[in-house]
Amino acid sequence: MNQAVWHGRVQEFPKTKNAIRTVALSLELAAMLWEQAERQKAKGHNLVFSTSTGKPVDAGLHPFLESLEIPQFGFHAFRHFNASLLGSLRVPLKVIQERLGHAAAGSLTLDVYTHAEWEQNVEAAQQAGEALEKEVDSVRLTAHQQKGPADENRQVLEAA
Repeated sequence: MNQAVWHGRVQEFPKTKNAIRTVALSLELAAMLWEQAERQKAKGHNLVFSTSTGKPVDAGLHPFLESLEIPQFGFHAFRHFNASLLGSLRVPLKVIQERLGHAAAGSLTLDVYTHAEWEQNVEAAQQAGEALEKEVDSVRLTAHQQKGPADENRQVLEAA
């Protein structure tokens, strides 16, 4: 089933044809998503990310980000983070373009004659997963060494 959430409402169809795509996930990220999906199912929610009432998370993310003292950029910031992370890992531009679902990157040669191989998509996912796992471990180590607001934030994360 292909769905999208826009301004807190579930839509039957995503915004564009390129929004429907298959991307590789790292084992680390896949495990995190499965765990989150199971937590949501246990609450009787159908969405991987939802509010306490089961409605789609949209602007409801802002109080959580505020509690973690993270600037509020919205979900689109995750796309920029993903593209930047993959770029820093020297993933080919065509792979990044296809993972983000961009129809065109501005270059006829790149858009018409270059194609990303599935193996590159898998490799990009593995590299991103390893980089994310390293950062998560670093944050856990730092949070473990601190007392105060970090403990409260950890409880918020564990409750999600």
